[in-house]
Amino acid sequence: MFTAAVRTLRYHWVMALLVISGVVLRVLTVLAYKPALMFFGDSYAYVVAAQRFQPPNDRPFGYAFVLRLISYVGNLGTVTILQHILGLALAIILYIVILRRGAPRWLAALAATPLILDAYIIQIEHNILSETMFASLLLGAVLIATREELTPRWAVAAGLFLAAAALTRTVAIPIAVIFIAYFLVRKLGRQVVMGFVLAMAIPIIWYMSWFASYYNTFATTDSGGRFLYGRVAVFADCSKTQLNDAEATLCDNAAPQLRPNANFYVWASDSPLQAVNVYDGNTDKVASSFSKKIILAQPVTYLSYVTTDFFHYFALGKYTTRVDSPLGAWQFPVTYSDPVASSAIAQNDLQGNPIQPLMRLGLAQFLKAYQSIVYTQGPLLLAGAILGLLASFLSRGRRRWDGAFVSLVGISVLAIPCFTVMFDYRYGLPVIPLFMLSGAIGIQAILERRAAKVSAELPLQAESDLPQGEVADTNATPPSRHKPASRPQRPGWVVAFWAGGIAAIVTTVAWSAPLVRNPAFEAYISYRASMGPLGPALSNRVPVDGVNDVTDQKFVSGDIVATSTGAVVIPQRFMDGVEKAGGLEVLGAARGRETQTSYNPGLRYVTFDNGAVFWSRLGGAHAVYGDVYDAWVGSKIRGRLREPIADAQTTPVGGAFQKFAGGSITEFADGSVKIAVNPVRPSGEPSTATTVDPNRPASATKP
Repeated sequence: MFTAAVRTLRYHWVMALLVISGVVLRVLTVLAYKPALMFFGDSYAYVVAAQRFQPPNDRPFGYAFVLRLISYVGNLGTVTILQHILGLALAIILYIVILRRGAPRWLAALAATPLILDAYIIQIEHNILSETMFASLLLGAVLIATREELTPRWAVAAGLFLAAAALTRTVAIPIAVIFIAYFLVRKLGRQVVMGFVLAMAIPIIWYMSWFASYYNTFATTDSGGRFLYGRVAVFADCSKTQLNDAEATLCDNAAPQLRPNANFYVWASDSPLQAVNVYDGNTDKVASSFSKKIILAQPVTYLSYVTTDFFHYFALGKYTTRVDSPLGAWQFPVTYSDPVASSAIAQNDLQGNPIQPLMRLGLAQFLKAYQSIVYTQGPLLLAGAILGLLASFLSRGRRRWDGAFVSLVGISVLAIPCFTVMFDYRYGLPVIPLFMLSGAIGIQAILERRAAKVSAELPLQAESDLPQGEVADTNATPPSRHKPASRPQRPGWVVAFWAGGIAAIVTTVAWSAPLVRNPAFEAYISYRASMGPLGPALSNRVPVDGVNDVTDQKFVSGDIVATSTGAVVIPQRFMDGVEKAGGLEVLGAARGRETQTSYNPGLRYVTFDNGAVFWSRLGGAHAVYGDVYDAWVGSKIRGRLREPIADAQTTPVGGAFQKFAGGSITEFADGSVKIAVNPVRPSGEPSTATTVDPNRPASATKP
């Protein structure tokens, strides 16, 4: 057995050296960053979805489900190791498949090389992201679909793989059309098509029903309109179409060349999308309606952005423009947390408990230097796509459409985000194995065509040269590499039934063993997903003196204030106001996260049990608390007073005085309160002075 293994390695020595190199690179990555790399937003959202066992509203649950399963036997480090193993397995499988198609070893090894050595692929494998899983499932569906003998049973398997890919990234759903068209062109029969369709549709419909139970929307996500808004907001000219009031709030009047990229419009707290309340049930519909009107009004501009982004994937080198997702997120970091919050080393485990991250700077610098040199160039991807399309014109027989099919699947994976989201190198990584496969099919078709041409030019073997009794057969074809199955084929529905049963059992086990939820950690990742990073922790969670059931944990860029029922992230700019007011001991627990005022997007506030803190870039942070806060929220003219523009001051007689944008509040030593409204007002109303009873209850009116 050992001798056979050595003989196999000697025969496949090129691939063996490549795999060894890939293993070394991945071991260095594991040693350089422990436990894992986290991408700003998505990684944290996946972890929380796994903790809650609840579908996120903006991405499918498939990858989070896998994280949930892994959490019972390992942690984030286990996830990255499994993803690295899966990445190498993809390369080996691709190598074997190409060899079995009759291609030479050098061609199979060449196709597998990017999957093994591409530094961007290795980096994404070390992230808590769905790309490696999605690429594996999609390639699995493609390899099954391109089998020479595709039975209904195998069609069901292909459908299940593609369904799993669709529940990992929704881009796989429209790709099903290409699979069905491919089956019809190959004339594989009704059973194959129906088996594939049912196997893919049933899991997706079940998931959509589960999603609807949480969000009242029968879909896989309810964020398509928001993402499409990000796509068009970078160029939208609202003067070219008729918009209703809700849609008009999404307009950005800045010149297109001064606008940020799509991520800003989808996620940032300063985005116009926040003006229609991003978490409101109608927001996605408003964003979708706005986007469709802009596309119809500016079709040429829209298509120019889509085309530019699509061909960007095939360009030489790596670069990004103003409207693209930053490249830095997919490069090996040399600091614990990226200053622009694109990526960081994980500081919590899958259960949300704090851990000590580790980065070996020497290895990190080596990997980043390696990444600047070794990656898959865009023209190579373009060559693979074109060769796959050409294979259909160069080949004959039942497998002539394989190259075009694989190429079109890869093209679709790239094109769909260009139409619906933006350009991001992350979206291009899962297509590398597809274009390497289609390219290999195309090159093999060229080699076979040349071999057939040379063979046709050679003289036929004379019958006198044949053994006695044999006659030359000029019509003979080489035997197929695939032997017919010797056992009876099971119907596709039987396979689907058993696969569904296994999935139901696994789901039940995962559901019945909930993870321990950490409210403070959920607040932390929620903040990272929508606002920005807090950075490394500076302290453990400690109780707040004099306030029941409230703990505080300090980070570089803010605090997390938690209770037994939840937690709120308070950025440092607000904590400055909290400290000036006397700390959380005075203000109490936070009631909600940072929110912008309805009348000024640049003015934000955080509400506490006993006060509120306002912040703006020009005015800084100012807190309202104590009796002044009670008078402010309890008065009917609070809307005229608006936000504080100075900190509370102690008067010489023992009272307090605080100035607001629209007036002031004075608390006297005897407990009485005077509210004064500025005499000059746009409406021409006279000034108002009111004495307020300090003992009346404060209103819970939103600032």
